[in-house]
Amino acid sequence: MDSEEGPQLRRGDNPLYAVLLLAWMLFSVSLFALVLRGAWEDIRAEFQADAEADIELLRDRLRTNDALLSGFVAFLDVLGAPTQEQMVGFASRLLGEHPHIYMLEVVEKVPARARGDFERALAQRVGPGARIGSFNYQDGRRWQDVPEKAAYFPVSFLWPQTPEALPVHGLDLDSVPHLRDALRRAEASGAAVSTRPFALIEGPLAYVVMKRTDTARSILRGPEAEQRYALLVVKADSMVPGRRNARTAHVLRLLGEAGPQDPPLYAMLATQPASALERRLLPRFTLNVEDVSTSQPVRLTVTRQLRLSDIRSEPLLLAIGLAAATLAVLVLYLRRHRAAVVRERERLERATHSALHDPLTGLPNRRLFYDRVGQASAHWRRTGEGFALFFVDLDRFKAVNDSYGHDVGDMVLSTVAARMRASVRETDTIARIAGDEFVVLLPGMTEHAAAEPVAAKLLAAVAQPVELRDGLVLQLTASLGVSVCPEHGSAPEELVRHADAAMYEDKRSDQEAARTPAAGEGTCGEARAPRLRIVRKLIRRSAAAGMTEDRKKVSRRH
Repeated sequence: MDSEEGPQLRRGDNPLYAVLLLAWMLFSVSLFALVLRGAWEDIRAEFQADAEADIELLRDRLRTNDALLSGFVAFLDVLGAPTQEQMVGFASRLLGEHPHIYMLEVVEKVPARARGDFERALAQRVGPGARIGSFNYQDGRRWQDVPEKAAYFPVSFLWPQTPEALPVHGLDLDSVPHLRDALRRAEASGAAVSTRPFALIEGPLAYVVMKRTDTARSILRGPEAEQRYALLVVKADSMVPGRRNARTAHVLRLLGEAGPQDPPLYAMLATQPASALERRLLPRFTLNVEDVSTSQPVRLTVTRQLRLSDIRSEPLLLAIGLAAATLAVLVLYLRRHRAAVVRERERLERATHSALHDPLTGLPNRRLFYDRVGQASAHWRRTGEGFALFFVDLDRFKAVNDSYGHDVGDMVLSTVAARMRASVRETDTIARIAGDEFVVLLPGMTEHAAAEPVAAKLLAAVAQPVELRDGLVLQLTASLGVSVCPEHGSAPEELVRHADAAMYEDKRSDQEAARTPAAGEGTCGEARAPRLRIVRKLIRRSAAAGMTEDRKKVSRRH
């Protein structure tokens, strides 16, 4: 505790470094954001153009469906009751020119009283066993009878007549929930309507566009029909755009009254999916386009994930170069700033140390010592733990300076100070307050008796011979006074003053003891071993007989 800790390299500049680093990070992020935004704008423009092209192709196909349905209705209205050959010829030509249409059908509204006539006519055209019935879509599409009701809506014609499609003859649309809803809307509005997507008997997904005709004659000629409907069956996969980007996902849904209907007509994922890192870091484009201008309202959802490969290399390399250059400049600035801070703090540390320490011995000076005593006194007031204080004065040190010069005196002071420092605890403070005067602060030492062993050890350290140049050996003694807080006061000045007075009292006692030898001692007797509060040796010059080296020794005799 004999030296004050100078200002270390504290973290006071850390906020500055953090701010500069944060500024660089924001700059770099902004730079890359600009590059990413440029790529994002380019890809979005391309993406929107592709999506609009897809929806335009889809819109043309939907309008074509409406136009074909209107042509089918007109054909039926003009001919009234066309023959089977006329129906097959018209259907074959239409399907050949528009392969995205899967099937043409005719549905008639047959009153209950005409059911028998309709089933006999249907059996004559299709084959024995043909009758009005329904499919159980929940149980493998098994054919089942239709209960009696006021009217039926069976299929009276379909083309092409594939083996899988033949059982559809006589299917009562009013008995199939997803077809019944569209049928009733067509009956009520007279306009073209579409069903929700459903699976065909053959398996593929499809939907139906239907419209009521103006004439109500049955194409089977014999039976009575109250209404007639023309139907186009459109396979969902025929709506898939012929052109598409491998990185784009498409989902097409029909729109119902409650919104998009499931299942979707098609859902195509990107054939080149993005990586997990790209999905986490880069934005994704999603565009929803609706078309309600036809009888088949649809919503097309197009999605594209931005990829790292979509970012052009030139602006990306430029951004990387700028970020690296600014980082290099920032590091260079921080290194120079750090070096300047270190130099300034070292200078401040040296200045602070010089202001609070003795330049010769390195011990605390008067100012720092009084501050330490003030802290110990404040600690005593808080906790009741006292302390002791020594005042130490080197005996006849002026004779050393006068006899051997100030250089030798400085060497003696430095050596004695180091030995004194080594003889006390780390928590104790030794300070030099004058030329040959030292003071010692011993925290926690509250009794005079407890201080005596420490004082003896300190005096013994001072009394050890000091070897100097040219074989010169000097041996010094010291006088010591003790004061204890709170016994002798608590103020620093008061305690130092009391210890100083005690030191001078000890010095006078030693001088009197030197002038009055004890019984049995001569005036030239050998010096006694050091003991507390008695000055035992004086500085003297001697030339020991029989010594081969030229030495000088200062001692004190009783």
